[in-house]
Amino acid sequence: MMYSGFMSIMFQPEFKECPLCGSRLVKNYNTNEKTITTLNGKLVCWERVLKCRNKGCKGNSMSFHSAEYKGLALPSMNFGIDVVAHEGGLRFEEHKTIDEVLEDLQEYGIHTNRATVSKHSDKYLALISGYQKEKIKEIRQGLAKQGGYVLQIDGTVSVRTKTLYIFRDNISDTILYSALTGNDTDDVKPLVQYISDNFGQPLAVVSDMQKSIIESVAEVFPGVPHQYCQYHFLKNVGNAILSEKHQQLGTLIRDKEIKKEIEKVQKEVEIEKKITR
Repeated sequence: MMYSGFMSIMFQPEFKECPLCGSRLVKNYNTNEKTITTLNGKLVCWERVLKCRNKGCKGNSMSFHSAEYKGLALPSMNFGIDVVAHEGGLRFEEHKTIDEVLEDLQEYGIHTNRATVSKHSDKYLALISGYQKEKIKEIRQGLAKQGGYVLQIDGTVSVRTKTLYIFRDNISDTILYSALTGNDTDDVKPLVQYISDNFGQPLAVVSDMQKSIIESVAEVFPGVPHQYCQYHFLKNVGNAILSEKHQQLGTLIRDKEIKKEIEKVQKEVEIEKKITR
């Protein structure tokens, strides 16, 4: 999706009910505007962070974030994950020099410097090698202290024939694990199982609607609420560009497209379960 010039978009969490008690989520705070440079242009955005309205629930002291917003860039970075992955692919898959990477980025309207590309290269290598595997015990303690975690799975960035999957806690924005692998369920399920083995069962899962992710989550975390966010960003863009038609568009996508696709995948998962029993 191309961003024509600068677009300003407000993101909200994909789920509206507290995963701990089921109460409605309410506004906690709004973040400041942030400009993120992506391969498709610059995006000016901010986030409305929610919390549980039930003061007796631990979710009242938690911050629930938009998976779409958090999935745009790594923590404390103003360059999109797609840019980092693109640079990494050029550097380590095509063996381009930093100067060649800079020249390539200019074709996307991105003007940066050698130091930034070098920094992004380090980030890319960390992402494809597991990211923070040495801090599992520390991260696990932090998740337990906050009362659990909401698993966010980002699998929208491709690097040549593979996909960069990033698993993070939606509440604390902590990256739990990452890997560069294929798109099939056989590729994704071991990653989800790794999360289960090391961090336990999440309060909820938020991801896009990749079939492999849906099937893997259903197998590894049966019964855990799973919220889909593939069309959430499109809905926000539609609201920014076509405000008059936004409500009709959102209803059409939600009621016909998403529901139909979810039911189709869920039926396929149930059939597979019956066959393997």
